Amino acid sequence: MMLSKLFSKISYILLFSCILITFSSPLYAEELVEEHKDEILIISSYNSDAKYTYNNITAFIRVYQEEGGTLPVVVENMNVSGLADAEQWPITVTEIINRHPKVRLLVLLGGEAWYSFLQLKEERYKKIPTLCAMASLYSIEVPPKGTNLKTHDPVSIDILDRMKPFNIQGCYAYEYNLDKNISLIKEFYPNMQHLAFVSDNTYSGLIQHALIKKRMQAFPELQATFIDGRKSTMNMAAKQLKELPANSVLLMGLWRIDAKEMVYVSNSVYAFTNANPSLPMFSLTSSGLGYWAIGGYSPKYEGVALRMGKKAYQVLELNDTNHPELTSLPCEYKFDASKLKEWGFADKELPPNSNVINATLSFFEAYRTEVQSAILIILALLLGLIVALFYYFKTKKLSNYLEESAQQLRADKKKLEESEIELRLAKERAEEASQLKSAFVSNMSHEVRTPLNAIVGFSSLLINSVECDKEQEEYAAIIQANSNLLLQLINDILDISRLESGRLQLTYEWYDVVAHCRKMILLVNQNKCKEIDIQLETPLESYMLYTDPLRLQQIMINLLNNAIKFTPNGGKITLAFKPDEVDQSVKFSITDTGCGIPEENHQLVFERFEKLNEFVQGTGLGLAICKLTIQHMGGNIWLDSSYKTGARFIFSHPISNEKARV
Repeated sequence: MMLSKLFSKISYILLFSCILITFSSPLYAEELVEEHKDEILIISSYNSDAKYTYNNITAFIRVYQEEGGTLPVVVENMNVSGLADAEQWPITVTEIINRHPKVRLLVLLGGEAWYSFLQLKEERYKKIPTLCAMASLYSIEVPPKGTNLKTHDPVSIDILDRMKPFNIQGCYAYEYNLDKNISLIKEFYPNMQHLAFVSDNTYSGLIQHALIKKRMQAFPELQATFIDGRKSTMNMAAKQLKELPANSVLLMGLWRIDAKEMVYVSNSVYAFTNANPSLPMFSLTSSGLGYWAIGGYSPKYEGVALRMGKKAYQVLELNDTNHPELTSLPCEYKFDASKLKEWGFADKELPPNSNVINATLSFFEAYRTEVQSAILIILALLLGLIVALFYYFKTKKLSNYLEESAQQLRADKKKLEESEIELRLAKERAEEASQLKSAFVSNMSHEVRTPLNAIVGFSSLLINSVECDKEQEEYAAIIQANSNLLLQLINDILDISRLESGRLQLTYEWYDVVAHCRKMILLVNQNKCKEIDIQLETPLESYMLYTDPLRLQQIMINLLNNAIKFTPNGGKITLAFKPDEVDQSVKFSITDTGCGIPEENHQLVFERFEKLNEFVQGTGLGLAICKLTIQHMGGNIWLDSSYKTGARFIFSHPISNEKARV
């Protein structure tokens, strides 16, 4: 599990790094400016937690577009490391904004980006509609150049007051609550006498250090140790943890960059854990939760991108700039179930509405979706097996009956030769048996299709009209898809039954077959699931043919769908139509660039239930239906053996059908 999480995190970091490199390119930014008149510019501070930043950016873009936003989004990175280059931050932000003169909305992610932008003096920057996120409500003045950062005592800033001259439309800040964290720690460790706080050598770390140092004055009964990343390397910090006195508790702020500006992502957690395994740890910022921390009272980071995306749509598309949204994110109690158990607090009563992670789930809770899917698959297979066995034994019974009749006919051949009357009666019995078979299959298909239509209809109604969750929609969609497949099979069997029993009714009328062909191509294009080019090839703009349009459509749809099955993406299908005055017929051809059909199988494909590829969806009845139907209409169908780059089906239709006219 830990290995899969590590791989997942690495993949997120690599993907987000590629996005930042791409969007940070001045050339790319200039191309976007030339191509689009307006744009949204995101300026991101350096953030080692690439997954969190990437998720916020992609979620913001998705929500903005789902709301109806149309402007393109450009991402630029400040590439902030430690505090040493703090004086360069406003210059970097100025250069980035100047590269994007068509900015309609500016999005600032991270405290360094906030602080740098609020340092700008020119009025044109103050007029840009701006959203701020992913930083603390508390801020400090960056120390001037030459200041000893290790001993610097930062000055607090009212960040909301600093924003007043600017056109800030939305500010979604983190607010840390030391009082509730200390109260929580005392609930777990009433004998706590010493609190150690960890902060790193970053702008956010310095803000947290200043805040906690100030708030600790309200707890004179507690001794405090500040493990400050400005002064300590990771090894030094680990040593400080190891030397903490008894009855100490650690409160984690942030540790990403140490005094030597070495960057750490998660390996700091393991180093700190090994330094003092008996030291309980809580988190002010959620850092360490899921690895080391027992719990903490920290901001709810989820939902920021959703609010930013909706606010961007209101500002840009609805021109609503009169309702700025300046707020701090709510906090919540968060706990790690595995750490609660490890430290002996598995049965402890937690605060109401606590968020507990790493809770142990039962097998069915952990794999609920997989178990339900497996059950559905098994039920579907059982149902399919029952239906298959039913038709197998019915067919076997009919086959045995016909075989017995044939044997009887052979045995009575000599007797039938002596009596023409007896021969005629035997022939009639055989024909009657065949008709009974077709009538039986037809009647059974009708009886099966009636409840199946109800299943298809009500599953469609369930999807389209009943409010249900995503899982129920998935189940209803599975029912509908498989019901449609079974309904298609029943319809094919009905068609074969009608054709065999001679009960197929043809309704002839004069019809423009060129327009008909265009409609067929449009219909197939709407339903196809592959990138295939389907074209009509005919020298005529219109041609009236005396035919049954419905049956002609059935033949074309079967042949076109068959071509789509065996034609890969990027292929081509051509429907051609040409009258043949010499032969007094019109000829239709469907040509594809698929895998083709071996010449020795050209006649076999028109047999019922014959499938050359068992792994392709279908019943093996489509081409048999096409052949029987076109023969009833007075035409014929065949495969062009001279075509070698795919398959070409050709069928003819008589130009003048006197029988149909009568």
